Amino acid sequence: TGAQEQLYIEPQGVIARFDEQGGLTIWGSMQCPYYIHNALKILFGLGDDDVRVIWCTTGGGFGGKEEYPSMISAHAALLARKAKRPVKLIYDRTEDIRATTKRHPSRTTHRTAVDADGRLLAIDVDFVIDAGAYMTLSPVVLSRGAIHAAGPYACENVRIRARAVATNFPPYGAFRGFGAPQSLFAAERQMDRVAKHLGLEPEELRRRNFLTLGDITATSQTLREEPDFPGLLARAKEESSYDEKRRAYDAHNRHGTSVKKGIGLATFYHGAGFTGSGEVYLSSIAAVRARTDGSVEVLAASTEIGQGTMTIFSQIAAEALGIAYDSVSVAAPDTALVPNSGPTVASRTTMVVGKLVERAAADLLRKLQGASLLGESYDDATFRNACRQYIERHGELRGEAQYEPPPNIVWDDQLYRGDAYGTYAWAVYVAEVEVDTVTYESRVTNFVAAQEIGRVVHPTLAAGQIEGGVAQAIGYSLYEKVVTKDGRVINPQMTNYIMPTSLDVPPIRVFFVEKPYAYGPGGAKGIGELPFDGPAPAIMAAIEHATGVSLDSIPTLPEDLMRAFGEGGAHD
Repeated sequence: TGAQEQLYIEPQGVIARFDEQGGLTIWGSMQCPYYIHNALKILFGLGDDDVRVIWCTTGGGFGGKEEYPSMISAHAALLARKAKRPVKLIYDRTEDIRATTKRHPSRTTHRTAVDADGRLLAIDVDFVIDAGAYMTLSPVVLSRGAIHAAGPYACENVRIRARAVATNFPPYGAFRGFGAPQSLFAAERQMDRVAKHLGLEPEELRRRNFLTLGDITATSQTLREEPDFPGLLARAKEESSYDEKRRAYDAHNRHGTSVKKGIGLATFYHGAGFTGSGEVYLSSIAAVRARTDGSVEVLAASTEIGQGTMTIFSQIAAEALGIAYDSVSVAAPDTALVPNSGPTVASRTTMVVGKLVERAAADLLRKLQGASLLGESYDDATFRNACRQYIERHGELRGEAQYEPPPNIVWDDQLYRGDAYGTYAWAVYVAEVEVDTVTYESRVTNFVAAQEIGRVVHPTLAAGQIEGGVAQAIGYSLYEKVVTKDGRVINPQMTNYIMPTSLDVPPIRVFFVEKPYAYGPGGAKGIGELPFDGPAPAIMAAIEHATGVSLDSIPTLPEDLMRAFGEGGAHD
């Protein structure tokens, strides 16, 4: 798999102000204010209260604004200290693409043993990512890629070797899915190869090997929830008319037309939240406080980067408190005002931080009821009056919650084994393509995404997350190629780094199967990373169905497809 640029709306940019009395203040476009806060404390030898990081409206991050804003903030802060005046440092688009981290390229090798019935006997994986010249977040990317490398399949004998390699390319870093899209692409393409070797339909091989309740994953985690893969597979096939279209496209392709049609699928999963002991190590905190007018404010460091954080947090707090949604607001992340709820990454905002918001709201409610100001049943007016009276009598009314792991979650950092994630999201995606055998252009014409993500808190925002992830992954598969020469990016502009436009994105039909997760807010799981994992292998499977050419690398540009046709032949 190749590198990929995040291409967020506005480039990296910060403002820094430094004075000896007030300390250091940063305003910027970012995902993780406390990452910057910690980096600058170390750089300048300052205390917690001497560094303040203020989030500004951010048009997307996708991992590209996870760790890199610490770099540009450090540069601006050093300049501000030397110049003794505020400094604004904003990259233009060319500088941004040239300098910042991108998705890690990868190379994965699979060896698979199966019996005559198609049951997996052994999975042997060698997973290698290109880290570039500096480490950045490569260990985290490598970790998640390795954990997902065997795919969502039951197999007693699994060996996964994973390495990040230093090279003379610009350093690579976090990008939505961080590692799983790379390793799952290889896992799913290998399953298609095995199915073809056995003479089985691709979906039938998967059906015979799906993980089920009680199965053990590659990290020796016992699944305590039932992944409804048979149901998801049936739903995706039904909504896409998979069987009918597969037969129809076979007939179409035999008629000698230059435009071939194909349909393919992928089945996959994604762990929600930080891996292993990551969430325990973070010990995230969120708070909810009431004002004298009875309105409520959510305090968390999680940033709004287009995914709907403010809406979701308001909704969760309002439901937990039993008040109107309009009575809740969300404070803009500012390290001087909000507790450290951890970074906005890893599909953790709704599931992990949202749960903290829910618990913090319950804590606030307990204080009101413990003060005999609120009963079990109340309306908005009664709640507002209770808040006013509490504050008049006792001062600040604030509920707070700190992360507590779900029960029975055990992870061994030394052996890297155990419960890698508290829960997983599960999905089946189906892609349809048209391939022009004259121009070698491939186009995705239809897409069906079926997933189980626990309870869907906000259906519109959830569907938007899936649609956005699929659109980005179409670019990853067919359009976006980072070209380097002598260790430098040589296509650092939107005129020569080609990403899909709205005209290149097909209708994306999104379907949810709801199975509430006991330890998420209202039963919700994580969702942000999941939709990036499945489109690429589904699209490549569809191209193979259309042309007969097996493709095992992305992005597949027209010249790559032309080369593959010459090597492997195609339907005439």
